[in-house]
Amino acid sequence: EMCVICQSRPRDASIIHGRSGHQVCCMHCAEKLKAHKKKCPVCRRKIHFVVKNFL
Repeated sequence: EMCVICQSRPRDASIIHGRSGHQVCCMHCAEKLKAHKKKCPVCRRKIHFVVKNFL
């Protein structure tokens, strides 16, 4: 599936907050969200860190 933000790269990152996370965007967009102190696009919680997923 493609990134919900840029629609041009595969979903390869998890946005982690607390004990859970969401995999809805690419690493590039996830890092931009974190750098700009944005919230998770799914649940609006503060992003603690992002993780690259290798599937």
